[in-house]
Amino acid sequence: FCLMMKRIFIFCITLAMMVAACSDEEKYSTTNTDVLTFSVDTLKMDTVFSTIPSSTYSFWVYNRCDASLLINRVALEKGTQGFRVNVDGEYLDGELNGVEVRKGDSLCVFVELTAPKCGQTDVQPIGDCLVFNLSHGKQQKVPLRAHQWDADIHDQWDVKGNVTLDSPCPIIIRKGLHIATGAKLTLRSAQLFFHDGAGIDVEGSLQASECLFRGDRLDAMFDDLPYDRVSGQWKGIVLAPNAKGEWTDCVIRNATDALQLGSNAEATLFRTSVHNSSASGIFSEGAHLALTHCRLTNAGGCCLEAKGGSVTADHCTFAQFYPFSADRGEAFRTIKASVACTHSLMTGYDDLVFSAEGSDLHFSHCMIRSDQPLMGDTFTDIVWEGTDDEKGGKSHFRLVDETIQSYDFSLLPTSPAYQLGIGDIREKTTSSEP
Repeated sequence: FCLMMKRIFIFCITLAMMVAACSDEEKYSTTNTDVLTFSVDTLKMDTVFSTIPSSTYSFWVYNRCDASLLINRVALEKGTQGFRVNVDGEYLDGELNGVEVRKGDSLCVFVELTAPKCGQTDVQPIGDCLVFNLSHGKQQKVPLRAHQWDADIHDQWDVKGNVTLDSPCPIIIRKGLHIATGAKLTLRSAQLFFHDGAGIDVEGSLQASECLFRGDRLDAMFDDLPYDRVSGQWKGIVLAPNAKGEWTDCVIRNATDALQLGSNAEATLFRTSVHNSSASGIFSEGAHLALTHCRLTNAGGCCLEAKGGSVTADHCTFAQFYPFSADRGEAFRTIKASVACTHSLMTGYDDLVFSAEGSDLHFSHCMIRSDQPLMGDTFTDIVWEGTDDEKGGKSHFRLVDETIQSYDFSLLPTSPAYQLGIGDIREKTTSSEP
């Protein structure tokens, strides 16, 4: 009997302690100095295209007080259209009420944005504040800040006639752009953003001046790595056999195969940059390619690879500093193509960034990085860059930072190539230069 009474007594004491603990938890702080702590002062979101959902952003809400806190109301201050907020698993539909944060506990807040059209051609700020009203009367706010950009959105864009476009708004291509046989698309001062897997297929003719071709991700993979520095963001541009393409003062970047040329296609690039391709920069098979004052830089395959056909290059920079693969291709490679290359720079990480096979080859007044200088009538007035340079040719350029994928392939005035007038010696290309 005594043992049973003892057990009952212990059970009652334990139950009383549990009830007291629960009672303590249900007592919310009435001291207005007890407040929430946030993991960010301001939630800064990236630029988003209007009407296209953003990535999901998040921040934490902490209770570091000695008592529980009750949030009577969570709401957007202005109710800005387009922001979607989820607080600890529950979506904010106008407002949330009675959200408890026990002492030492936390909540996670998720925010997305689908900005409405703003009717402006340039980037516009958009924002709101997420307001937390505590039961003891204290109000706290977390600003939400982003920028929106109106765009012309095409799912599948088929060009079947002669079309000229001079658009101040960015153009988003979700699935692809196709230029039919006999059709011509002329682009002037346009910015084209391609969704993953989308690209341009040219059977007719494409002419572009002062244009940007890139992927459509405006956000960042990491804080110091925007998606726009990541290769393979979109398919690239394909010229079918006998198609024609012309690019002047353009930038083509972050594609898989930036530019592929079929048999007897004709491509002319003038003051144009092709940068950061996960596969080839330019791949030509039996096509005719003319490059003047161009920069072909960083590719998982070759920056330029031509099989058959013809290649002419004058005052061009071919720089192979692709960081993601030790099996990267060369800066310049041709096989059985007719080649005339003058005043051009070929450099990169590796000891050999150049190869040319065939009988119709002419290189003059070039600088070529090679562990073994080549001789013969094919090469005239060539400066062979030594391979004992530990920087692998990086010292030619204003910026080569593979840690954050940031590059500026403008030649430094101290570069021997610059002093000899070799390579693309302009200070910069367009404002959209990588």
